Amino acid sequence: MSSSRIKLSLFLCLCMCLGIGILRFSYTALLPSTRDAFGWTAQFASILGSANLLGYLIGAFWAMRLPQTRIMAAYIQAAAFAGMVSLLSCAFSGFPDAWYLFWRIISGISGGLIMILSPSIVAQCSELKDRFTINFIGFSGIGIGVLLATLFLPYLDQIAIRTAWLILTGFAFCIGIILSLLLKGLKPLLASEIPRSSAKAELNTLFFSLVAVYGCSAFAYVPHSLFWIDYLTQVLKLDLFWMNFNWILYGLGSALGAFSSYMLAKRLGNFQALKILYSVYVFAIFIAVFSFNPLYTFISSFLTGLLNPAVVFLTSYTILQLHGAAYKKLWSIATLIFASIQLIGGLSFSALQHFGVTYHQQFVLAAAVLLLGTAQLFWVTRARTAVN
Repeated sequence: MSSSRIKLSLFLCLCMCLGIGILRFSYTALLPSTRDAFGWTAQFASILGSANLLGYLIGAFWAMRLPQTRIMAAYIQAAAFAGMVSLLSCAFSGFPDAWYLFWRIISGISGGLIMILSPSIVAQCSELKDRFTINFIGFSGIGIGVLLATLFLPYLDQIAIRTAWLILTGFAFCIGIILSLLLKGLKPLLASEIPRSSAKAELNTLFFSLVAVYGCSAFAYVPHSLFWIDYLTQVLKLDLFWMNFNWILYGLGSALGAFSSYMLAKRLGNFQALKILYSVYVFAIFIAVFSFNPLYTFISSFLTGLLNPAVVFLTSYTILQLHGAAYKKLWSIATLIFASIQLIGGLSFSALQHFGVTYHQQFVLAAAVLLLGTAQLFWVTRARTAVN
């Protein structure tokens, strides 16, 4: 692999690691311990999760409005710094509720900006033949970030929760420094904006179908992404060892997600791979209902961890492959829809909890929504040959 491909792969990997893996999912991993240490109510902890989703939506909308010039690099650097500060600000107790709300929103904004701008930079700076490999390596960073957030979970009964947040802050700081160094070499390639005429694209049924099932996955994933650890500890009453074991399975699945979809797409084509992945995704969410046997919980943890980065990577790359120069705009639209539906889902599931709807019923609802999205993808692509 050439030097430029290595740098682009590392750049995208670190962006995904920070923007999604750490800024987004570390909160889920640390939620039970943070809630106990800081004296938060379950309702306020849920509101903080929704605040992060609101920030992600704001960041996605903001990124969509930015031109495809070197300004993208400046925004990624700023987002990395703001994200690091947001982690630091959550390490200390005793502040007003508004303090934590503000910084969880900032964390979400940073993640949304990084999620859209970093693959857009890679698309602009890489050759067509290298994009599949670079994106696969890059989106693996989501899983690496989740794994980083799980490294110290077995020791949460031995270290202060403040220490855990400070460790994450240290990770974010190191990643931010490396990103700044990598961006110096990429800025010359981003000197001029892509002409508008070359960035137009037909928004056909295939694109809308792809975005529809991607949006359904955003809604369906909310119970696992926001409340899974809380479900394991508060409902299943798992002790720290088994809670950590489930989350480590989740992290291992996340680390393998992009690789799994990469191998599947190489063999079967993008759309066939997506249909298989979404079908398994429905199963992975629904199987959480069978909590009477720990094996089902283990499978759900591993598969949901695997399938989120898998479908994110392959959806992003399929849009890039189909629409080329219009990728940033269309990936922004897809991410904006994803973020909007995820926010709606977060608020909806929080309300359902308030009205006494059980987690098992929420898993059934989530699986049903994703099943509808997957069914329409099968229908729209039924006569289409695989995209390789």
